[in-house]
Amino acid sequence: MSTPPDWNAAYAASAGSLFGDTPNLWLVMTLARPGFPARTALFIADGDGRNGTWAARRGLSVTAIDISAEATLQARERDRAAGVSVRRVTADLAGWSPDRSFDAVFLFYLQGPPAQREAAVRLGAWALRPGGWFVMEAFAAAGEGGCGPADPALRYAEGELSSWLEGFTREDWLFGEVRLDEGGRHQGRARVVRIAARAPGG
Repeated sequence: MSTPPDWNAAYAASAGSLFGDTPNLWLVMTLARPGFPARTALFIADGDGRNGTWAARRGLSVTAIDISAEATLQARERDRAAGVSVRRVTADLAGWSPDRSFDAVFLFYLQGPPAQREAAVRLGAWALRPGGWFVMEAFAAAGEGGCGPADPALRYAEGELSSWLEGFTREDWLFGEVRLDEGGRHQGRARVVRIAARAPGG
């Protein structure tokens, strides 16, 4: 069994941004969709804010949560430097729920044991307004070599995601290999899942 990472220590020890300064490519591609409707967004596990801050600079009203107080501190510094306001929360997802619904929920590279991953996906799905968008990218199961967790229990399998997002309309549901260039932690070939799916009722 893998030892859970100490994210406060990891962010504090990093000489630069732990996962780079540029936003996740799947986030950029999603917001570039013609007519993408999101005006409000929740970013789950936003870390030091590279994604949430970038989205706020493009006009979204952003709420972001992360378990690491150190990461949240760095994210707030990033927000100030960018001249944006982001509602940031430091909390464990197991004890937190949003007080509003969102047009879109974004989840990038939250890799943990199955119960933690399921809780994050289900929370994101629950937080959406009818017809809202659930968008994620993460390390997928069946990846051999490359970057990402060596423990397969920390990766997402298609079957479990199908169960956790039952009833969603799949706009994109992609499992495949990409080359990552995101700071020191995500470098090189990786097998990932990319999802853009709409909640029921819209």
